[in-house]
Amino acid sequence: MDKWFVILGGNMLLRGVCEKLQSYGYKVLVVDWNAQPAVTGDLHLQVDVKDSAAVIETLKAMNVPFDGSFTSIDLAVPTCNAIHHWLGLAEMPAIYNKVLTKADMREAWQRDGLFGRVSISGEKLTTEEICRMGSKMKLIIKPNVAASSRGITVLERKEDGLDPDDVTRACEHARKHSFDGVCLVEEYVEGREFTVDMLGDDSGFVSVYGVSVKYHTANSLHNRVATKLHWNSEAYSDAIYDAIAEYGKRCYRSIGLKNSFGHLEIIMYPKNPTLRQLPFDELTTERNGNPDDFCFSPVEIGARSSGYIASHTVTASSGKDYLHDYIDMLHGRPIEHADHIHSEISSMWFGYDMPLESDSVCPSTLQEFLDPRICVMASKRDGLTVPRHFGNMTDDNSRDNYGYEMLSGDRNILTIESITAAERLFLARYLAH
Repeated sequence: MDKWFVILGGNMLLRGVCEKLQSYGYKVLVVDWNAQPAVTGDLHLQVDVKDSAAVIETLKAMNVPFDGSFTSIDLAVPTCNAIHHWLGLAEMPAIYNKVLTKADMREAWQRDGLFGRVSISGEKLTTEEICRMGSKMKLIIKPNVAASSRGITVLERKEDGLDPDDVTRACEHARKHSFDGVCLVEEYVEGREFTVDMLGDDSGFVSVYGVSVKYHTANSLHNRVATKLHWNSEAYSDAIYDAIAEYGKRCYRSIGLKNSFGHLEIIMYPKNPTLRQLPFDELTTERNGNPDDFCFSPVEIGARSSGYIASHTVTASSGKDYLHDYIDMLHGRPIEHADHIHSEISSMWFGYDMPLESDSVCPSTLQEFLDPRICVMASKRDGLTVPRHFGNMTDDNSRDNYGYEMLSGDRNILTIESITAAERLFLARYLAH
């Protein structure tokens, strides 16, 4: 009888995971509350992924062998864990039978000396207190439990304090998008963000499969939406990547995670307070950076992986089959006692990024301007229509609807410089910009 694998959620970015699982020989069941999700696998069942009991009841009724589950949705992580418990596979600790909030993460990291900035629950502050905080530091106000970069507002520092109406709107926006109705008020640290992609086993060993440099759009008015994740990039020294990997493993263990993916976002910023006033890119473009010159602070971690990250980009840059190693881990195979972050191959999650209030005029794609030695592993281009008007990129979902490319190539060819040059040429043709 065919073995089945469960994907919780049918977002378009899970197409790569679905196809990879099918290439292993699995039948794929997609569980999604939408009647017509973007990804349906071999069978789609319309069930709420947050309802663990209903999902497992549905799986039992199928009377077929299941080999595990995958999700990229934080709110579905407890259901993933419940499925693995039912199947007798490796489980995450019991604390992951509920949704881990950003406040939960912060408390663990503060306890272990890993959290380096101001962070307070909005429920513990008055509007006036937040306004006064804004006279001392730039702030980011965000949901305690959310996804897809929703509900985030960045407020610039004002010496005479923030406008109370701006603060109220930002807090209400965050609470509206938070699953528990709680917002966080945090110091916004100027620096470079990275992601750390990990896998941990039951013995407590953690392996880092990828470190990516994260680049954000300038076309989202008050939000932070990533449009490029670049793994194994030459933009920073190997010493910095090694330091990030070790820091990432400490953050993974600090929150008691095991038997799971770990997708961590961190920020790196100068130790020297004077240098923190300068544009960060001016400090860190050299490829021989010393990690002793920088501090690290975690942003958040997901006990899961995401879309093409699990199936394509991390596998390409690490030389290891990230998704297959996850399945092996579920079935009791120990994680290899090594990190996989220094291959000669680089990869990139590239999201199309359009200037505010622009209009398309000529059909085009990024691939037309790429070095031919760069491989396009997967893409979505149906959003690159002509004519189309582009406004504010509000969150990850609006970014994904523009389109994306999953790229790989030699580390000295797939560089941030080569991609930004190709992007400029694409925009010049597509938008006549």
